[in-house]
Amino acid sequence: MFFLGLLLLCASSLMYEVVLTRLLSVICWYYLAFVSVAMAMFGMTAGALAVHLRPSFFARDNLPRRLYQSVLAMAISMPVSLMLVLAIPPAITGVLESVISFLLFSSVIAVPFFFSGVGVCISVTRMQMPVGRVYFVDLVGATLGCVGAVGLLSLIDAPSAFFAISAILFVSAAAYAIHARLFRSSMHCLIAAAILVVVTLLNASTWRGIQPIWAKGQLDRRIDLVLEIWNPISKVRVHQSGTVPPHMWGPSAHMPPFQVQQMDMDIDNNASTAMLHFDGDLSKLSFLRYDVTSLGAEMRHGGTGAIIGVGGGRDVLNCAANGFKRIVGIEVNSAIVDVTTRRLGSYSGFSRIPGFELHTDEGRSYLTRSGEHFDLIQASLVDTWAATSAGAMSLTENTLYTVDGWRIFYEHLKPHGIITFSRWYAEGHYASETYRIVAVADAMLLSEGVSDPASHIVLIQSGPISTLLVSNEPFDARDLNFLQSIDSEMGFTPIMMPGKPIAAPDLRRIVLARTPQQMANFWDENSRNISPTYDSSPYFFNLVPFIELPRLLALPGEDASLQPNLFLLAFFLAAVVLVIATIVAPAWLTARQPVGLSSAPIGAFVYFISIGLGFMCVEMAMIQQLSIFLGQPIYAFVVVLAGLILSTGLGSLWSDRWPARSAWQCRLPVFAAALMVVLYLGFVLPVIHACTGLPLGLRALTCFLLISPSGLALGFCFPVGLRWMRGLAQQHNLPWMWAMNGAAGALGSFVAMLISMEFSIGTCLLVGAALYLLAAIAIPMRASDIVQVSAVDHA
Repeated sequence: MFFLGLLLLCASSLMYEVVLTRLLSVICWYYLAFVSVAMAMFGMTAGALAVHLRPSFFARDNLPRRLYQSVLAMAISMPVSLMLVLAIPPAITGVLESVISFLLFSSVIAVPFFFSGVGVCISVTRMQMPVGRVYFVDLVGATLGCVGAVGLLSLIDAPSAFFAISAILFVSAAAYAIHARLFRSSMHCLIAAAILVVVTLLNASTWRGIQPIWAKGQLDRRIDLVLEIWNPISKVRVHQSGTVPPHMWGPSAHMPPFQVQQMDMDIDNNASTAMLHFDGDLSKLSFLRYDVTSLGAEMRHGGTGAIIGVGGGRDVLNCAANGFKRIVGIEVNSAIVDVTTRRLGSYSGFSRIPGFELHTDEGRSYLTRSGEHFDLIQASLVDTWAATSAGAMSLTENTLYTVDGWRIFYEHLKPHGIITFSRWYAEGHYASETYRIVAVADAMLLSEGVSDPASHIVLIQSGPISTLLVSNEPFDARDLNFLQSIDSEMGFTPIMMPGKPIAAPDLRRIVLARTPQQMANFWDENSRNISPTYDSSPYFFNLVPFIELPRLLALPGEDASLQPNLFLLAFFLAAVVLVIATIVAPAWLTARQPVGLSSAPIGAFVYFISIGLGFMCVEMAMIQQLSIFLGQPIYAFVVVLAGLILSTGLGSLWSDRWPARSAWQCRLPVFAAALMVVLYLGFVLPVIHACTGLPLGLRALTCFLLISPSGLALGFCFPVGLRWMRGLAQQHNLPWMWAMNGAAGALGSFVAMLISMEFSIGTCLLVGAALYLLAAIAIPMRASDIVQVSAVDHA
């Protein structure tokens, strides 16, 4: 019963961490996965520290009961935390109350993790059980939780998943209650678990149950819904059909009035796409040619096309209307595919589109595996407003906006084929997006040996949208004549045309560059970074550096491009307050040494803080880098967590066999950890570029093999440090070291995100390796080398 309780507790803790990232993607932004990691580190450290700092409360005779009580408290707090989180709107405003809302939001998230930390700490460190077996069950449970979270989100929505996790925790509490011989309490827990299962099913069966009421700072009124589907990567909603003017991205000023039947879909309450009612009559689609996003299909009339990001099917229908003989649709979101092909297939009419086939896959991965070449590869505004406003995380769409990704597209073009991407083009940071995608295209052409990229690039604007057309051969006179005629007919505005002067100074600088390296530090007139992005730093939508924040905030009007930086800072401030109040301060207050006991050495503080920060830099960098490979942040989140849990756990277990009788014996594993991180950095990009075409399962296995060697080495560092502290007769300072390590880990995820966004993912990994080197150097050589300082000086 003890081992069953531990298995379910660890599985539930990791399931909560993963499901929380999915909920944060709806309430806030995708990139806030790091908040889930930070709050997990914070809460579990605070819980474990509470066990160490309250020895009388957690006396040996009371441990089975305390274990049951901690898991019971986590089971009860889970649905309570959910309802509070859904009711708190974290939003950036110009008043101090914003900080309070972020502090409250973060505190509520951390409560279940606190009780989990208490339970896991008691189970692993205090119970009289075989340590190897306890640790093994801990690792197996955590790994099962990572995988189970994805399975759970494939079946039910994220809010309902919280109730399901609570039910699992009640079963865990029942097992611990039986172990503590509290048989009546165990029956009560099982009854509560059964009730939570019913609540889960009821909530999952309705749109009117426990659901977010705030999303992206807006009140969600949930009106006119036809469907709502959650899956591990998104929430997709379909709104009522109507006969309305067609949704157009960049409409012509000369467009006559049209009326069509269409349904609006949104993804995570923000990104939108329209699904047209198609009855098989292609003549009814003539209005599509009045959108600037349709230019590529018109230029390659009757060819073959690959559409990345099918959504509601507009680009597919436009290709069909232009007589394409073969259309390959690639859509990464299985929920959208389910809506358009099964649930509302009769409305979308996808089965009636001649020559069309739809694949549920990530665009780069599919094309890498495919030997097929196309006349047109199109991606029209394949992003979400969430991504545009919060480009701090490696999102699916970010994989499409790198030079490395464009080289794959380029290789799959037929002679005279076209890549066409459409982006926002208006004043401010929207124009900067277009400048940056032009820089990506130009750098790709230069890397492919094209001497005059400007002859291969066309940029056309209509309204708030620009369409970029890039050919693998120079645009010929026929193409240019066609573009001039359609521009005249539609009233489109040519921004870049071969042989024509370019008015925008920033675009001129891009096309005048002769090597990709010359564009490595390009900034536009609005102080936005428009340098081309690569897989090593794939933050296409992260246009604003932190150093520019004070100046841009002082400008009049709102600037949505500042949202990611402001959210990052707000959550960081909240985390700092929580860490100081609940970890650092209690540990410091109890660290005042009685007479006869030495205070902790400075080297010990440096060591445990360095490995805490270093580990988070490595973990977050791996999540971000492997998101490019796996196609979605949540897949990378799960694979990296599972891989690091298993490998670092095994490393910690095997560290017991490592001799730690001298400082150099302690230093060697830490040096090895730094070396393995550097080796990972050297191998990761070549490996993932070579294996991009593998199926998702094999890509996940490849990630695990990449992660494991570093994880095994990292797993040695914490237990070896604890053993060395005991060798220095510093057992009384171990809770203090644990607190410093946990505090550094909780704040380290924010530091890692900042480094990756401002510099690159590789820089973040190198900082992690450097921190492990610092930790190795900081280990005191002998007891006589310890510098005596007071606890006050430490603080």
